[in-house]
Amino acid sequence: MEINSSEQLQKPSLFEKFKEQLSKDFELTGLINELPKINDCHLEHVFQSILISIINIEKRDASALKNLLYRIDLSEQQIREALNKTPNYSYQEVITELIIKRILQKVILKQNYSASCQ
Repeated sequence: MEINSSEQLQKPSLFEKFKEQLSKDFELTGLINELPKINDCHLEHVFQSILISIINIEKRDASALKNLLYRIDLSEQQIREALNKTPNYSYQEVITELIIKRILQKVILKQNYSASCQ
């Protein structure tokens, strides 16, 4: 499922659900203090907020970052492939982009599933 992150985040209902899912994933990993502060639905703002959190988590506790990635459901293989496709980006930038796409994917899948069950 290909997701246009910028376009999807512009939809108010998806943006709110995105923030809720992001918050849930951080909380369930015990990283509530590192939760990104997202007030604006523009992709660049969302990206920078999450990137700052990822950098802080990695500096503090690399295993906490691994746990977060596991919770969000990003595999090492997905990360490796993305790093190979985007050699000009840092590890943290690649992870941030993958996190945004995966959380949006989760939200959209949940929305589509609940709509089809009604």
